[in-house]
Amino acid sequence: MHALGTVVQHYDWGSPTVLPTMLGEAADGRPWAELWMGTHPLGQSTVELEGGSTVPLSEVAGHPLPYLLKILAIDKPLSLQVHPEAVMAERGFARENERGVALDAPHRVFKDPHHKPEMVYALTPFEGLIAFRPTAEVWHVLEGLESPLARRLHDELRADPGFPGLVRMVGRLLSPWMGPTAEELSVFVVECREKYAAGLDRRRVYETVSELSEHHDGDPGLVVAALLNRIKLKPGEAAFVEVGVLHAYLSGTCVEVMASSDNVLRAGLTTKHIEPQALVDCVRMGMAEAHVLTPKEEAGVRVFAPEVDEFVLAAATVEGTAEVLLPGTGPRIVLCVDGSVTIEDTSGSLTLTPARSAFVPHDAGAVRVRGTGTVVQAYAP
Repeated sequence: MHALGTVVQHYDWGSPTVLPTMLGEAADGRPWAELWMGTHPLGQSTVELEGGSTVPLSEVAGHPLPYLLKILAIDKPLSLQVHPEAVMAERGFARENERGVALDAPHRVFKDPHHKPEMVYALTPFEGLIAFRPTAEVWHVLEGLESPLARRLHDELRADPGFPGLVRMVGRLLSPWMGPTAEELSVFVVECREKYAAGLDRRRVYETVSELSEHHDGDPGLVVAALLNRIKLKPGEAAFVEVGVLHAYLSGTCVEVMASSDNVLRAGLTTKHIEPQALVDCVRMGMAEAHVLTPKEEAGVRVFAPEVDEFVLAAATVEGTAEVLLPGTGPRIVLCVDGSVTIEDTSGSLTLTPARSAFVPHDAGAVRVRGTGTVVQAYAP
């Protein structure tokens, strides 16, 4: 096995202290948003060889890994976003390459040709918005408001109900030609704030709009956020986000595992590029539910296995003289998220502390964990 050199991504929503503290490094004033572990070209991990040279993880693994493992440290809400399915990603990536759009261009939409299902595993209390609410619930929320924008949206949804109607509503809200005026948005937000302050919230929608408006006042994504389920995870719980499901993460620290992709189509609550029609085309047809996963317990290990080909996440806590055997074979990444643990395979052992990780090759055999702490392991099913 090999200790991994990891990559920090400094996005503006990140915490300036959480990741440096986990890593035992000095904070530098910048937001440390994500710690990447994997072979994605925009943030590939490295391995130090016995002679002291450093090589990309893909050279040791022999091929790119199908998954990407991260720690997210969220200080401010992320943008509303959706991830494309495989065919759309392939076509969009090829189209932008043909047009000569640079990978780091601000208006670039597709960073690679892959889809991106993903799962979050909470390390602290974690909140997010995932998937559309049922139409009846959206009606109930809008009926509690008197602003002209809320009344208009209520009437539009009455005339065009269900999932297709919600998707078309999002397209109109984000359109520069059909979207609400600044005055309409302001009146909508003020009313939500007043209702929330008076204790008259419905399904935490007015709370959500009030909180998000502190960061993105005047953004039509505030209205889109009101259409989505709000979820709260306790530490150790996980939620799965399928491709085509609109979502946003609001607060907390989590482990995130996904197909090895960086494709994001944004729907608001951001200063970054938005393409409303591409986003509407991407949103999966059918009313999605907020997918909180129930793990399978296997000899002291909690296994979170959504129905995807790219990843499974196993979590285990050890203490005292206990020893745990992690499931799975193939190339694996083991990450310590708490305490100090020693992991061992047929090639030797490594001691890991928070935010430190190791790559276990496909032929290394089973991984044993001992010490006092918690690890997660990403691997392909």
